[in-house]
Amino acid sequence: MPINTTPAPATGASVPDTEGRGTVLQVTTVHHLDGESLALHLFEAYAHHPDDGDPLPDEVTVATVMEVLARQTAQCAEGWHESANEPTQQAWDQVWPWAQGHIHRLFPDLTWNVEEGHRTLNVPREGAA
Repeated sequence: MPINTTPAPATGASVPDTEGRGTVLQVTTVHHLDGESLALHLFEAYAHHPDDGDPLPDEVTVATVMEVLARQTAQCAEGWHESANEPTQQAWDQVWPWAQGHIHRLFPDLTWNVEEGHRTLNVPREGAA
């Protein structure tokens, strides 16, 4: 059974811009993610590190994951979408297990692989030929 059958309404509040340029709307949304979906978001944020020669961080915290989600949500809300090339198989082989491991460690009680229909990336599936 999918978690996200209907989107929750967003709420908004007028707040001062963090750089003092006036008033902006701070939008808060509620979105439920299973473990695999959360790992896919972490994967997406770091997928090009191996191809770019950047090392993956040894330590990922809950704050790191929340920053990734906030950045991705803000970019989407502002209409900015990256159209970078798909990650290579080498990146998938290196980054996907790394992302899974961190999500399992940080959120051990999350259900895994609930939202099969909500994939956000075209990535090879585990066990797929």
